[in-house]
Amino acid sequence: MDSSHLKAAQTDSSGGPVRVVLVTQSSAHAFWLAGALGDEAEVVPVALDLGQLGAYLSEPSLGVVMVDFSAPMTEAAALLAADLRNGWPGVVLMGAGSAADAASMLAALHCGVTEFVNWDASEAEARTAFKRQLQVPAAPAAVAPVPAAMKMEDASVAIPLLGGRVGLGVTTLAVHLAVMLQEMQVHDVRGAVRRDHVARKPGASQPLHEKSAHAALLDLGLPARDGLLYLNVTGSYSFVDAVQNLRRLDATLLDSAVEKHSTGTAALAWPTDLGLLREVSPTAAANVIRTFKSLLKAQVIDLGGMAQAEFLVPVIRECGRAWVVCDQSLGGIVSTAQMLRELESKGIERSMLKLVLNRFNAQAGLPAKEVAQRLGLELLHVVPDRGTALLSAASSGQLLSQFLRGDPYVTSLRTMARALLGEPTVGPAPEVPSPSILSQWAKRLRRGE
Repeated sequence: MDSSHLKAAQTDSSGGPVRVVLVTQSSAHAFWLAGALGDEAEVVPVALDLGQLGAYLSEPSLGVVMVDFSAPMTEAAALLAADLRNGWPGVVLMGAGSAADAASMLAALHCGVTEFVNWDASEAEARTAFKRQLQVPAAPAAVAPVPAAMKMEDASVAIPLLGGRVGLGVTTLAVHLAVMLQEMQVHDVRGAVRRDHVARKPGASQPLHEKSAHAALLDLGLPARDGLLYLNVTGSYSFVDAVQNLRRLDATLLDSAVEKHSTGTAALAWPTDLGLLREVSPTAAANVIRTFKSLLKAQVIDLGGMAQAEFLVPVIRECGRAWVVCDQSLGGIVSTAQMLRELESKGIERSMLKLVLNRFNAQAGLPAKEVAQRLGLELLHVVPDRGTALLSAASSGQLLSQFLRGDPYVTSLRTMARALLGEPTVGPAPEVPSPSILSQWAKRLRRGE
């Protein structure tokens, strides 16, 4: 098919013609679309082949990729659209087909297309759908003025928590840390709101609501969706939904679709149908995290039990670092060491990884420094073993940070959160807890500190 007959005059911001790449086997559909768009764009037809399509995806003149789901190529079109979603989630993906053919329309909608063009509709409707997609902003932006204390930019924090096996307490740690970061940001915004209220003139715009989501838990570990149980949210909008609708992921969607804990902490997890996980490529997961950086102050990414290095590597590289969570158990140390070797074989340097020794008991197991030496990691934080207190809080339907704010576990999490946010902490990097320090903590609890 000769695409030279389908060119038009409109240009994009770079001065070249805006292109609609139409994936189709029908020359009639290509010429119909070219006639419908007229001077709005250049229509470039390509076959149902991802290799041929890939040559156009990185061009600055690309406006939209439209996939023709018409029979008998409906199934092949759906497979190509899924590959396109996983490999290039930022591309605007439209679908086309006949509304009279329910199978083609449903296949397109299941693939998460942003618009569906009916070949039997008017050319004016096709032009309207095309213009609507080109007007979608290329990057998500906040919908309200943000106080100076809450500007994201380069200050956004994204920290993956890795666990070499299930049962190391990664999810519990991730949930409490995410909520702690949210509460700290709400506290900062509350102060900014008070200062703004004093300084604001009558009639000035209202500041950002202090209960907005400033931190999120990405519950991507195994067993799946355990973090949602701690937060008491259902998670109907899943991480797979975010991957498939990356271009729509903005402050409005975050506020309306992503469920939140009572503190305002956003929660995003795998769907209940774990078969959908195969639709999420490692690159696509990293792209969601990158998008959230412009929307949130902090992300805590629970990857406990997710030992597949191919999935972990793009996430770690996107975040620039990761915390490796391990305990004093022999199984935990061996599993963590194996995970570290696999990450190293994929090009992840040990300098990007820091050790968080979880559930530490000074009276049992290896000393903290020895665990760090065996794993070849820098010891960053030591979290005390507070299993009974955590269980008591969970039994009452609360997090320990809400149930007993002065608990040593909560104190340790508060130190970790402050370090992530760049706040000064008292003293050098974490010391190994000793019985005397634990005694001091107990005295402070009795005093109600």
